[in-house]
Amino acid sequence: MREFIEVLITGITIGIVYFLVAVGFTLCYGVGRVLNYSYGSFFTWGAYLAWVLAVGYSKLNYVLVFVIVLPIMFFLGVAVDQVLIRPLRKRPEFDFSVILVTLGLAVFLDNLVLVIFGARTKSLPEFLTGSVKLGGFTISWQLIAMFIFALVVAVVLFVFMARTRTGMSMRAVAQDPTGARIVGIPLFRVFAVTFGISTLLCGAGGILLAPRFFMTPTGGWTFLVKALIIVIAGGLGSLRGTLYASFMLGIIEAIVGWKLGLLWVMPFWFLVLFLVLLVKPAGLFGATARKG
Repeated sequence: MREFIEVLITGITIGIVYFLVAVGFTLCYGVGRVLNYSYGSFFTWGAYLAWVLAVGYSKLNYVLVFVIVLPIMFFLGVAVDQVLIRPLRKRPEFDFSVILVTLGLAVFLDNLVLVIFGARTKSLPEFLTGSVKLGGFTISWQLIAMFIFALVVAVVLFVFMARTRTGMSMRAVAQDPTGARIVGIPLFRVFAVTFGISTLLCGAGGILLAPRFFMTPTGGWTFLVKALIIVIAGGLGSLRGTLYASFMLGIIEAIVGWKLGLLWVMPFWFLVLFLVLLVKPAGLFGATARKG
């Protein structure tokens, strides 16, 4: 029983990190109507930039790594939106064009990683080593650090969306872009900020999860698929659905990895997605998202 509780704690921690990764994808679609297929490449770049600063060259403290990498990821997202996505919004076939462009961007970014860093796998060391015993349970400091950081970022995101002018503008655009434009909300600025925040969250997820997985130039595709499964299971555009789906699938991943091995994680994720869509074709909160 004690081992199961420890696995459950691991699943909850993984779940909240997956929420950060998936909520960025959700914001991209919910606000900007962009299915960003280069999302996994941003995950990869966040992890590799952290490796450069923490291991490869500078040997910086992880606090400085986050302080440096996250703004870089934000401005990279803004630049991609302004240079590649914004011109497409003037075209009638925007939905299809943006899929092709982001797929092309993913291939470019992955090959750029391959050229710069090579094909050999890399890994990030844990932020904190050792473990602590709480109530008879052994929890690593790494998991505690991951959970606290991810929780703080998630809370800041929700406060930002609920209380700031930019966050409320993003919610207004997600609900009714035409109405938002009529009342004077600058749509293109909101789209750029949304893409930047999305990329920042993806990069943060890459840094947090890199110590658990080997880093490869194409490793981001796995996390793109995971983000897709989470947002589809939760309901496209629904933050609440993304939160619940992230925790559910994170716990399932921890339990399946514990009992059957990591090889079985993705088959079980797809099985859960199939069962959710069988019961609720729009996802857990898809209908609510459309009404809101």
